[in-house]
Amino acid sequence: MRRDRCGRLLGSLDLGEVKVVVREACEDDEDALVRFYEGLSSETVYTRFFTIIRYFQPYVERLLRKSRSVVVVAEAPGRGIIGVAEAVADDGDAEGGIAVLEEFQGRGVGRALATALLRLAAEAGFKRLYGYVMAGNYRAYRLARRFGARVAANYGDMILMEIPVAAGTGEGSDTRSHPARRGAAQSPGDTRASV
Repeated sequence: MRRDRCGRLLGSLDLGEVKVVVREACEDDEDALVRFYEGLSSETVYTRFFTIIRYFQPYVERLLRKSRSVVVVAEAPGRGIIGVAEAVADDGDAEGGIAVLEEFQGRGVGRALATALLRLAAEAGFKRLYGYVMAGNYRAYRLARRFGARVAANYGDMILMEIPVAAGTGEGSDTRSHPARRGAAQSPGDTRASV
């Protein structure tokens, strides 16, 4: 994470009763990020991490201190952090993930976070962003496709999505059907985080 860009405004979103600010995360956000993740429902945690996690402090510490990571937060006044998008690099590729508080899901927060994340990933020099999506997570699948992601592998209950970062800086219009609905063959799955 680049400390010189801490808190940089990346966008905003008007949800009517709530004005959301999207910005680059800072190390000072550590406690707020832990509260955010601990405030997610078990279902949302499982959908994002493919396991139940109860203690997020070590995860957040690693995320904020890793030199080749980008972290974006969505904040609402009086509510704090309501959504997070992150990408952690390994070589020129980065694994990404997005999580949004349940009451704000389906309202454009994930799209705003994805837009900002792809922008920062391009600035960081990442070539490809990839992530794993549970086969039944149609929202995540549609969001990834909206930004031009393609299915790289289908493991039956999990789908590996990938996007060249330059291609993802603008929303596409690809609306092809979800591969889980096409009855793809089962393969052993990986258990890493989702887009």
